[in-house]
Amino acid sequence: MPDALIDVDAVRLSYGARCILDGVSASVIAGQTVALLGPSGGGKSSLLRCINGLNHFDAGRIRVGEHTLLPNGAENSRATRGAVHRLAGMIFQDFQLFPHLTALGNVMEAPVHVLKSPKAAAREQGLALLERVGLADRADFYPRQLSGGQKQRVAIARALAMEPQVLLCDEITSALDPELKIEVLETLEHLQNTGLTLLMVTHEIGFARRAADQVMILADGKIIERGPPSEVLDRPQTERTKQFLSQVLG
Repeated sequence: MPDALIDVDAVRLSYGARCILDGVSASVIAGQTVALLGPSGGGKSSLLRCINGLNHFDAGRIRVGEHTLLPNGAENSRATRGAVHRLAGMIFQDFQLFPHLTALGNVMEAPVHVLKSPKAAAREQGLALLERVGLADRADFYPRQLSGGQKQRVAIARALAMEPQVLLCDEITSALDPELKIEVLETLEHLQNTGLTLLMVTHEIGFARRAADQVMILADGKIIERGPPSEVLDRPQTERTKQFLSQVLG
C-alpha cells in the first residue's frame, strides 16, 4: 500500500510461552484515524509499543514512514529508532509527565534536548501548542496542580512538540472521569480535523463510531476484523467480535 504511513507485516511477539502478537498485519493511511479495539490482554498496547520502537518483536517487520524496524532490535540502528520516535509520537494512559517541570517545561523538554532547538524557539512553540490543546492559561502550572484531563492534554502537546506524523494513543482516557474524558476526546477530534494521523487503543466505542475512519479488532494476538465503524461495530462478522462488543456495550 504505497500511501500507508504505517505498515505492520506479520509481526509476532511472545513472552516466554505466551504469544502476545500472532502474525499481525495492518496498515494505517496518512490522515486516517484508526481505532484499535479488543479485549484486555489481546495485544493492543504491545502493538503500539512495537510500532513506536519501544518493544522488540520476534518476527515480521514494521515500517513507519521511510524507516523499517526489524525483529529483535538487532539491526535497528539508534538513528532508525530515533527517526521512528519522531514520526510516531506516543501518549500513555498514565501521562508520564516530569513532576518537577511545569506544563510548558514538559512540552519544551524534547525539542530542547533531543532536537537541540533554541530555548526561545521551543518556548514559543510550547506556548502555541498549549494554546492548541486549550491550556494556554496553565503553562506555569506543575502536574500536581492539574486535573487528569489537563495532564493528558499536556502530554498531547508534548508529543506534538516533536512534530510527529502520527500519534499513537494508548488508552489515554481510561483513567479519567467522564467529564475529563470528553475534554481529551474533543482535543483529539480537533487534531484529527487538522489532518494528523491517529492510531488509538481505546474502549470509547462512541468515539470510534463517530471519529474513526477504520476500526480494527485485536483479540488473542490477531486482528480478527477491520473496516469502517459502520460495518465492524454495527454488523460484526465474527463471533469473537460480537462477544467483545456485547460485553463493552452491555
